[in-house]
Amino acid sequence: MKTIFLIASDSIRALLHQRLLLGVMLAWLALIIFCSVEMSSERNEITQQYNYQAATDSTGTTNGMSKRQQQRLRQSLKAESSEYQTEIYGIAVLGGDLVSLFIFSTAVSSEIRKGTIRLTLSKPVSRIQFLLGKYLGGVAVMAGYALTTALAIVAFAHIQSFSLNPAIKWAPWLMFCEQLMLGSVAMLLSLFVHPLVAAVLSFFSGNSFYSEHNPLYYILPGYRDFHIFSQVYYSSLINWKDVLFLSLYALDFVIIMLLLALWRFRAKELI
Repeated sequence: MKTIFLIASDSIRALLHQRLLLGVMLAWLALIIFCSVEMSSERNEITQQYNYQAATDSTGTTNGMSKRQQQRLRQSLKAESSEYQTEIYGIAVLGGDLVSLFIFSTAVSSEIRKGTIRLTLSKPVSRIQFLLGKYLGGVAVMAGYALTTALAIVAFAHIQSFSLNPAIKWAPWLMFCEQLMLGSVAMLLSLFVHPLVAAVLSFFSGNSFYSEHNPLYYILPGYRDFHIFSQVYYSSLINWKDVLFLSLYALDFVIIMLLLALWRFRAKELI
């Protein structure tokens, strides 16, 4: 177990020096800031419009907005905040998917191409320990990404002074589970094909691209079940039992993919 953690920590250090990974992170944070500025501007514009309507109301209400206008203003601001929460969540999911595909598709294959894996395996390190350590390192990085996403969403809501939708509290965790599933597929496929091809195939490996009439819909993993865009947008509640079921589904799927990856890795000839 100690060997696995050592490989994982070494993998984390190597990943933190990847420019592409840092670039995606910085781009995502820049988009968060942009959305924050845009939302602040739109909120001010909406408020000014309602204030102007109240000031020019034909009923002669010049001392402020009526109760009906105040209610409509709150509804408009709530709808606008839901829209931006959905956009930020969507940006986080897309960025995380790209990071996950990059990390896991290159975790083992890059070591094989460089030839450094021979040096590592010449030590008292088994192939199982090496692969599990690489995967665990990717898990740690994706956990950091999910935590950063959660903190950014909370900070965004605090700066803009609005309450988060109920579903958004589960978004980082479900995103994390989905990206570990995606990563496990990418790692498995990278042992058969080039990392870039593995990443592309993994991205399209979900059943979202097939209808319920297609048999592949029931065979391929259901990534879209982890995407809660509509729940975030419409402020819907999510049952914790559904979250637990999806978490167990992700765990089972990852275990199966890792077992297949271990089987392939043990039989793979290292050039």
